[in-house]
Amino acid sequence: MAGNSNLDINAVCVYRDPTADWGAHGITTAVDHQQKALEENGIEVKDKPTEPYDIIHINWPGPISLLKLKQAQRQGKLGVVFAHSGKDIEGGFTLSTYLEKPFIKWLTMLYNSGDRVIAPSDYTKDTLAEFGVEASKTRTVSNGVDLSKVEYSEEGRKKYRSIYDLDSPTIIVVGQVIPRKDVTTFVEVARELPEYQFVWYGHRMNRLFMFDREMDRAIKNSPDNVQFTGYVEDIGAAFSSGDLFFFPSKEENEGIVLLEAAARGLPIVTRDLPAYEGWLEDGRNCLKGNDREEFVNLIKKVIDNTQLKESLTEEARNTAEEHRLENIGKKYLDIYREYMAI
Repeated sequence: MAGNSNLDINAVCVYRDPTADWGAHGITTAVDHQQKALEENGIEVKDKPTEPYDIIHINWPGPISLLKLKQAQRQGKLGVVFAHSGKDIEGGFTLSTYLEKPFIKWLTMLYNSGDRVIAPSDYTKDTLAEFGVEASKTRTVSNGVDLSKVEYSEEGRKKYRSIYDLDSPTIIVVGQVIPRKDVTTFVEVARELPEYQFVWYGHRMNRLFMFDREMDRAIKNSPDNVQFTGYVEDIGAAFSSGDLFFFPSKEENEGIVLLEAAARGLPIVTRDLPAYEGWLEDGRNCLKGNDREEFVNLIKKVIDNTQLKESLTEEARNTAEEHRLENIGKKYLDIYREYMAI
C-alpha cells in the first residue's frame, strides 16, 4: 500500500450500504464513530468505494456490502467487517424463530469473508466463534463514545423537563422500544416506584417486524408515571433530563448507550450481562441487578444516597473517557498494522 508515512494508509472507506436503513439505531452510531475515530488519528475517510482508498470497513449485513468487500479484496485492499449482531438475533424479531438459522448462516459467511472481523466485546467475539467465525480473524474493539456529543446541557434539561412535565426524580432510557430491551420490566419497576417518573426516549419499531404481545400489553397498561416519547430530535436534552439511567436490556453486544449515559454523568442501573464484563463493574461505575425487585431496590438506593450517586457518576465518566474515539482509532490502526506486517 503506497501512501503517507502513517502506516502507508491514504484513506479508509467506511462504507454506507445504500440499501441499509441508516436511521436512529446502534449500527448508525457505530459507523459515525468509526469515521470520527479514524479522522481523529489523521486518516482520511471516504463513504463511497468509488474514491481512492486502502482499507474498507463493512457494517451493514447485506449482499451489497458483501459485494463491495469482495471487490476491494480483489484490488488488494484490506477488508474489515464489523460484527453488530450476535446472540441478540435469537428472539430478536417477530419471525426470528423461522429466520434465525439462515440469518446466522449468512452472517457467518459474511464475517468469514473479511480479512479481519471486529467485535465490540469479548462476549460477542466468543459468540461469533460459536457461530463458526474464524477466531484467528476476530479482534475486540469497543464502539467507543463521542465525547463531543454527550456533554450535559442545563438548557436541554430545563427544556425537556418542561416539555414532558418532569417535576420529580426521573429515571430514563434512550433507545429503540423493542422486546429485547425489556420494556415490560421497565414498566413493572416504574409501577413499584410511583414517587419517581420514568421516561423512555426512542421510537418504536414497526410492529410487524417487532411484535411482542407482552410488551404491547405493558405499554398499553403503563402507570401514570411512565412516558414513551417516541423519536426525539435532541438526544442531548433527553439524556440531560434524567437523574438516573436504567437499562434493563436482556441482550447486548456492548451497549453504546451506556457509554453515552456514563459520559453525561448519569448513574447507571443495568442488568448483569456478559457483554459488560471488563468495563462495567458493579458498585464502581454502575449497579447491576437481574430482576424487578433488585432493580427497584437499586434505583431507590442511588436516588436516596447522594454520595453513592456522585461516586458512580465520577467512575462512569472515567470509563467513558477510556472509550473516547481517539483511543478507538488507535486500536484500528494497530489492527491494520498487524495485518500489513503478515
